[in-house]
Amino acid sequence: MGDDYNPMLAAVGETDNRKGSEATIEDLARVENLRWQTRPAPLTPEESALADALERIFADEVYGLDGVVERLNRMRIAPPAGASAWSDKSFRAEMRRLADLTGGS
Repeated sequence: MGDDYNPMLAAVGETDNRKGSEATIEDLARVENLRWQTRPAPLTPEESALADALERIFADEVYGLDGVVERLNRMRIAPPAGASAWSDKSFRAEMRRLADLTGGS
């Protein structure tokens, strides 16, 4: 079993409750307590590059949406499919998509 995601989580669309339950995470007698419990699959290379870029951007104390978007474009981090560059709208949509994958709101 990989340790960078939780394969016990139901596939997207099977359930709306991805934050854990007896059937997925919390019964430690049956399920290993994984570090990345809310991640249903390993990060894609694009998601990993975005995460690394955001870490660098925040480490540089850039927190405003305009600054984050500008830096992602300057760093040439691939925008979501179909977009030629990051925008406020595409960044918000991508963060929403990623939150939906992990059961966030």
